[in-house]
Amino acid sequence: MSGAASLSIVLPAFDEEAGIGVTLKSLQAAFPEAELIVVDDCSRDETAAAVRSFAGVRLVQHDFNRGQGAALKTGMLAANRPFVAWFDADNEHRAEDLARMVIRIEAEKLVAVIGQRTTSSANTTRAAGKALIRLIGRGLQVKGGSDLNCGLRVFRREIILRYLPLIPDRFSASLMTTLILLERRYPVAFEPVATNPRLGESTVRLKDGFEAILQLIRAVMLFGPLRLFLPLGLALLALGTLYSLVMLMIVGQGLPPAGVLVLLAGLLSIMLGLIADQISQLRLTRIPALSDEDKT
Repeated sequence: MSGAASLSIVLPAFDEEAGIGVTLKSLQAAFPEAELIVVDDCSRDETAAAVRSFAGVRLVQHDFNRGQGAALKTGMLAANRPFVAWFDADNEHRAEDLARMVIRIEAEKLVAVIGQRTTSSANTTRAAGKALIRLIGRGLQVKGGSDLNCGLRVFRREIILRYLPLIPDRFSASLMTTLILLERRYPVAFEPVATNPRLGESTVRLKDGFEAILQLIRAVMLFGPLRLFLPLGLALLALGTLYSLVMLMIVGQGLPPAGVLVLLAGLLSIMLGLIADQISQLRLTRIPALSDEDKT
């Protein structure tokens, strides 16, 4: 089984009545053999009724609103094909982009292909938030392309299911899966994609941006805490040493108390990083490692 016949497409939907119909039409035209799964995250509008009007589309409904990440996890567990794709229900993504990604994941024997949006967000707040996440990611040495949280992506289902407990229930699922795959050194590719104008109102709020930043820091703490603590500790040691030397040359009365405090803070930061790294390694031993079969 290959191509669209091996693909499940999961669409998380919360109050997406305006866009779900157009989205499903484009997907059915582009992937007539694919399994389409819409997870209705307890919508308050007619999203479910719109989905039911499409023959061959599976509808899974949550009894209460659990979040976008939870809807994606529900859809992936319900999927039956070897590959599973994420696709927004608001008509933002394009079926032709996903088609290229599906071809690529099979042809290049990848574990995932992640979309990289080439068009900027029409919402200034969201664009600023994404830029801040990228900036923090670069500062923490996260090499995840130019778009860490694009929702258009396709995975090998058997591998991404291993990490369901690590995927958050709300709006940071894309960010977390990107970091998981990169940190576990799976073969991943990034595919430039364009976007359509969104249909309907966005449910993403400012607090979701702060949650995404928090998830980014959490992921770094899980996979590589020394990235956070070691640079901080070395910077404090350098600052304390420089300050102490300057004060010694000017005053000439031994180490200044402020310099000692900064030096101690630097040493403590490095020690905390080493302890956090040991805890991280213990946690990671409970997560399946990359097997020889996964590498092929």
